[in-house]
Amino acid sequence: LQYLGQTLLVVYAYDNFDINLKSTIPTAEKSTNTLKHLTSGLLFPLQHGVTRDDLKCSYELWRK
Repeated sequence: LQYLGQTLLVVYAYDNFDINLKSTIPTAEKSTNTLKHLTSGLLFPLQHGVTRDDLKCSYELWRK
């Protein structure tokens, strides 16, 4: 994954989500805050012969 990310020929996708981890047996010493905020991430390699030069298009995109 480290090498793939360093090639800069990947797409990063992130998703924030919440999970409520309720306990079936409440106890006095446990926290009442059961909501957890998490982030997952995926790394998608670019396919079909995409090169780093193909991705140098931000100037063209912003110009339009």
